[in-house]
Amino acid sequence: MPHLVRPLGRWTAAVLLAGSAAALPAQTGPQAAPTNANRPNKANWELANRFSGNALRAITYTFGVQPRFLGQTDSLYYSWRDRNGTRFMLYVPSPTGGTKRPLFDPNKMAEQLTMLSRKPYDATNLPFQTITFLKNHKAFRFTVDTVRYEWTLATETLKSLGRPPRGGPPPADEERDTQGGGGGGGGGGGFGGGNSREFRNFSPDSTVFVFARDHNLFLVDTLKKDTVKISTDGVEDYSFGARDTTENRRQLNALGGGGGQQQEDGENEGDAGTDMRVRANVVWSPDSRSFAVVRRDQRKVKDLFLVNVLANPRPVLLHYKYTMPGEENVTQNELWVYRRGEPAIKQVSVRRWKDQSLQDVHWPLNGDKVRLVRRDRPQRAIDFIEVDVPSGAIRTLLTDAIEGAALEPKPIRYLRKGGDFLWWSQKTGWGMYYVYGFDGGEKRPLTTGQWNTHTIVKIDSTTQQVWFAGHGREPGEQPYQMHLYRVNGDGTGLTLLDPGNAHHALTLGENGTPSIVSPTKRYIYDTYSRIDLAPKSVVRDGATGRVLTTLEEMDLSKLKELGWKPAEPFSVKAADGVTELYGNIIKPFDFDSTKRYPVVHYVYPGPQTEAVTTGFSVGGGQMQLAQLGFIVVQVGHRGGSPLRSLAYHRFGYGNLRDYALADKKAALEQLAARHSYMDLEKLGIYGHSGGGFLTAAAMLLPPYNDFFKVGWSESGNHDNNIYNQNWSEWNHGVRVVAKTDTARGGARGGAAATQRRGGPGAGNGGAREVVQDSTNHDNVRFEIRVPTNDELAANLKGRLALTTGDLDNNVHPGGTIRLANALIKANKRFDYYVYPGEPHGYRGAVGTYNQRMLMEYFAEHLLGDYYRGNAEIK
Repeated sequence: MPHLVRPLGRWTAAVLLAGSAAALPAQTGPQAAPTNANRPNKANWELANRFSGNALRAITYTFGVQPRFLGQTDSLYYSWRDRNGTRFMLYVPSPTGGTKRPLFDPNKMAEQLTMLSRKPYDATNLPFQTITFLKNHKAFRFTVDTVRYEWTLATETLKSLGRPPRGGPPPADEERDTQGGGGGGGGGGGFGGGNSREFRNFSPDSTVFVFARDHNLFLVDTLKKDTVKISTDGVEDYSFGARDTTENRRQLNALGGGGGQQQEDGENEGDAGTDMRVRANVVWSPDSRSFAVVRRDQRKVKDLFLVNVLANPRPVLLHYKYTMPGEENVTQNELWVYRRGEPAIKQVSVRRWKDQSLQDVHWPLNGDKVRLVRRDRPQRAIDFIEVDVPSGAIRTLLTDAIEGAALEPKPIRYLRKGGDFLWWSQKTGWGMYYVYGFDGGEKRPLTTGQWNTHTIVKIDSTTQQVWFAGHGREPGEQPYQMHLYRVNGDGTGLTLLDPGNAHHALTLGENGTPSIVSPTKRYIYDTYSRIDLAPKSVVRDGATGRVLTTLEEMDLSKLKELGWKPAEPFSVKAADGVTELYGNIIKPFDFDSTKRYPVVHYVYPGPQTEAVTTGFSVGGGQMQLAQLGFIVVQVGHRGGSPLRSLAYHRFGYGNLRDYALADKKAALEQLAARHSYMDLEKLGIYGHSGGGFLTAAAMLLPPYNDFFKVGWSESGNHDNNIYNQNWSEWNHGVRVVAKTDTARGGARGGAAATQRRGGPGAGNGGAREVVQDSTNHDNVRFEIRVPTNDELAANLKGRLALTTGDLDNNVHPGGTIRLANALIKANKRFDYYVYPGEPHGYRGAVGTYNQRMLMEYFAEHLLGDYYRGNAEIK
């Protein structure tokens, strides 16, 4: 589905598989396949096995420094793993470069930990990756085998604190992660982290806290030691927060994604034991007088079902709430507000549009006025409103709207408390920030140009300077590469702070906020790379961006010993002959330029992302596949990444099936014209989720079904009409029509119904679209019909394999089953794999098995390597 992307540097590992319909190709007949010795077109399995995910895991070291600052100082610590093991480092910056040293002596740590735990530990592989400093910064703590330990820096001594109690607030003497940070990726580990079992949502002054139990809210006064129930109508599916301990929910949670669209209420799931209190996602006002919460009503939403056939002693039916495109009964969003001293929480009506959503709830000054964003169901109109809590009066501060696309608001930020705020909009076709007065009214653009701002990193409320990340501004660079900028609040003084032709990672801390600008803003911590440039972590001057020192560089030594090489970036034109597309070529490491290689195209259509790696990547499944003797290609397409113009991103709006294919074909043809080693007569395509959907579409839709010869389609959303309502309506578009209009409009599929730039349903006649507002809530309905792969089944010509997990609660397996049913009815030969007990992402051994089956499929049908003579996998 559209939410799981398999990038170049990550291949979903794996667990068990069942149900293969893969047969020996027709031309081999029933006789036994040739042995390895006499196969004329043998794939290079030895090289491919050398670069499997399991083989590389141990020698793929930390990618980049993820800093965690000590309080509000610029000093930081991080962990780093290379061929010598894992070390924890302390860095104290200075304008001349600063000093870096080990945070502790690993030999002394290992000795003392061994004595205290009575288990042997080695200094190069200590059994913890997460630490939490005390507020005085004189010691830090970590956990090993459920036992808490404390290391004192001055004396270099370790003591055991025993097993911490379950539940309850974190220790008061420990520093919370307010800056973000963590250990490096690729095995570096992380730091800090709060207690996920904490059910108390404290007011800013810590005098009261809120929790939920049995779907209702409770307020606890910490001084009076009393508990007051402030709601009484909470029930299942209309809750302020509940921990569901049923077997149904336990199994759904075990699938890794909850119940598909579940957990919208921020429920704190897990083994509840005897304590059924859970954290409620209330938002407190700064003065601790009020809080607000968005309550979601799913009582009328229909259930979706799965069957766990592996459950013992008998299969189990699993069910979860799931809204589908165009349905009448979808999740309803309500605003509820509580003021201290009142007996109960109350609902505040903020409804303007039918089935609207609410987001970004916050209190700008005090507990009298709360602000939030409301968005209509088609996601083409947004209001930023302020609610006067005592009276319930609503004031609209700004409105943003668009046609032929969908809006994607970003969190509102204030230049200072009670001052101007920043609003992100694509009204020019590019994502820019705009400065608005506190009470509304646009003052000026903060940024301008034909490029995209991305995320606010930091704001200095005194100077009103803003640090933000952006894409596509620097000439001569790939537009997906991120950079950090600083600008004054009046829009002047825009400064690039991390120059260099590379992707500069937006490092996020454990609280989800960027941690690349130090607390005093004097320093910037930058990890940069490209697909063909190994990551380097440096410290920059916060004013000029000048590099002061290098902290670390990724260790590639063991990879290079194996013969590893990076992918090669390229650019080509889209099918319009004008738009630039970007991608990567992955070659076998034993590449011979005099040979011709079959080509396999890895795809993911988005439109919330593109399957093209920008920063550095070691490889993964695509790289391993190439070693068999393929050229593997990634390339973007119009209608893909939101990091480019709105027109580029929303090219497929109203045509959620076909929009990417013309650009894919044009790109591959240009590459083959440049490189004689690419053989497009032997062309494969594969992808997972949305990529699985696009793979099948490419194998079924003319003329692409003649172009692509072999397809491997994993867990595809082949019928987006049974995929989730929010994603499908957001990306394909939905029509708003009057209930009294008997003509059935909507995007019905086919070319006339899905003209690219006309929006959903353009050119199809049918019901007249209407404008919805507070006066016609009950007199409008929403129509959508996304073209499906099923309706193209009769067009299949090449070899197509379909896979799905039978417990996929993201992209329901019904999408794949419907396509299989259509192919059977069309009398088409195809291969079909069902993985028992697997969710959307294939786990453990199944992921490994799936990767092997994929590789064998392309080896057989593109290389002619038919070696499967029996059930044994070698």
